[in-house]
Amino acid sequence: MSFIAFVFAAVISLFVLAPIAMAVTSVNRVRRRTRAQRHGLRTEGRCIRIETVRRSGGGRPSSLRRHHLFEFVTRDGRQVRFEDTAPDTTVPGDLFTVSYLPERPDKATVALPGDRRAQRELGCLLVFLAFFLTTSLVIAGAGIGMLSLFAAGG
Repeated sequence: MSFIAFVFAAVISLFVLAPIAMAVTSVNRVRRRTRAQRHGLRTEGRCIRIETVRRSGGGRPSSLRRHHLFEFVTRDGRQVRFEDTAPDTTVPGDLFTVSYLPERPDKATVALPGDRRAQRELGCLLVFLAFFLTTSLVIAGAGIGMLSLFAAGG
């Protein structure tokens, strides 16, 4: 295999494996969140801090992202802090129902009634990743065809 073919194969492998890894990670995160909300223990938690991060650059308008830090006490008395999303009207000190699995209290989630945001975000991400993966495979096929033409001397 020539050096160019090797580099091409390595780059295409990254373009194929990266969206697959992102999809697996995202699906696992949503499954863990859904499992905690459906089967986890519930307790009262409090928003203790909100950090607002401004993202800008690349010629695009800046955007704000809020990171909410929550705290609760497990049934066995451990104090746990975790980050999660919350409504924009949330202020430090607000009380929420928290769902957590006893074996992973650090992966707790705020149990908002009827909140399907994680599932919607996952759906959008999977559609984007499927498009990206399909495009990568089409480019790979075209590249393999071109490399075989060059290897044949044509």
